[in-house]
Amino acid sequence: MVRYFSLSSCVPVLIVIAAIGVSLPPSFSDQGIILSNSCKTMLKNNITTNCPTYEQILSVFPDTSNRRMSGDFNYIDGILQRAEPQYENHYDQYRYDALNLMWIDPPGDVLDKISLITIAPDDFTYKIKGQVMTNNTLLVGDSRYINTKCHDATISAKLWLFLLGDTIQLMNHNCDRNYTNFDEVKKRIYEKTEHDITTSYKYKLDKWIKETKIRCKQKCFEY
Repeated sequence: MVRYFSLSSCVPVLIVIAAIGVSLPPSFSDQGIILSNSCKTMLKNNITTNCPTYEQILSVFPDTSNRRMSGDFNYIDGILQRAEPQYENHYDQYRYDALNLMWIDPPGDVLDKISLITIAPDDFTYKIKGQVMTNNTLLVGDSRYINTKCHDATISAKLWLFLLGDTIQLMNHNCDRNYTNFDEVKKRIYEKTEHDITTSYKYKLDKWIKETKIRCKQKCFEY
């Protein structure tokens, strides 16, 4: 059922809340979980991977969308995936219901309308904006990336079960770090590389010239 509300009837309530300083609860929104293309390719080809299947994800994080409108799950190319939506404008049916839905493998026309968590097959690191190396030490992001708007995230499949639940909670609270048990910022220390200059071409050439000059004190050729 689609329900309509009058904005004017809500305004006095909002003014009162703002005036007395009552803190509002977190602004939850629809979320989605998808496998990266690399994960899907590996699963389709039976390649050993840490990537979970959609069956495994659904057993822990149930899909709460209306699958009769937005596509049910079927085996496609050998793996469980969401089929095409049954209705072209299916997402319009959700616009007036603040249901905070969880979409597993959401349809393509939903991806840009919800917060999205992508599961990637491998561990990964990335440079943190503004970070520079100091004393051979650099801070990098590891195994989880969330964009600055707290709208899209990528997590490593190696820790998918823990990271998925933790990231859902974190994004539901606008990326407030009080709501996570995982710190993706890691310290990387790079050891100085010691080079043996005696093996370099220049060192050998300089040494040869020096020794040759000593041998040629009586009669020298120009080099």
